[in-house]
Amino acid sequence: MAVLRCTAKLLKPLKVTPEADPPAPANRLGDWSANVVRYGRKPFVIAVAEHSRLALLLPAAPYATLPERFLEDLPFLLGYLHIPEAMIEAEIADMAPLHVAKTNSRSVLASINQYDFMISCYLDGESWTTVDLMKRMAEEISKPNDYQPVGDVVRARFGLEPMIAPAMRAESAPCRVRSARP
Repeated sequence: MAVLRCTAKLLKPLKVTPEADPPAPANRLGDWSANVVRYGRKPFVIAVAEHSRLALLLPAAPYATLPERFLEDLPFLLGYLHIPEAMIEAEIADMAPLHVAKTNSRSVLASINQYDFMISCYLDGESWTTVDLMKRMAEEISKPNDYQPVGDVVRARFGLEPMIAPAMRAESAPCRVRSARP
């Protein structure tokens, strides 16, 4: 079992009563925290894994089927990271049924906000699919992961080697924030 920990902003349209004391996660990626964001007029959900900071981006509507769609979409992202099919199936089986609770980690919420900012920068003037955005986020380097690419942290959680040697990685900055100071 795993828990989808939703912000109050997401719980409202989900119309689900969050569990007060959800079970401990039985999967490799741990609990997931999620928030609803808007790009243009469309609502999306960014869900981030607690242990690896892997992000899953999916359309928010219809909200009633969000937990099921989450479990249907996650295998595609794990497949992109070259996780073996048997391990993906085991992870999804370990996550079901997906429980819904309130968020409990400010650190993971900060990661969600960072992904939201990155996506906003990517979408500024360009057209991206949700799949392309998820792939890009999986390649990002994350401070909570000791400055490792998120995809490599996920592979390590599955007992697999990194996809790319560290010396071959190119640093990327999708968007720069200008300081108000001269």
